[in-house]
Amino acid sequence: MPKIGNSIPRSEMPCDRCGSKRKVAKTWTEKIKNTGGFMTLQHTQLICTNKQCQAAFDKIIADDAQKREKLKLAKAKNA
Repeated sequence: MPKIGNSIPRSEMPCDRCGSKRKVAKTWTEKIKNTGGFMTLQHTQLICTNKQCQAAFDKIIADDAQKREKLKLAKAKNA
């Protein structure tokens, strides 16, 4: 049976924005309760080794979070 997905691990793939190497910044597990018991999820945060690229990415994420918060407050105010 053929292998499904990409044969290259995600941490070995270059950055989409600049093509630099990426590294694992943080790994954590999370337990979620569902109807069949508990489900364990493993999360991995990858960051770009190029500091300028990573700073630009962090700025975009922060701006998006601010926009979502403004929309959430506006929705709560209208309700």
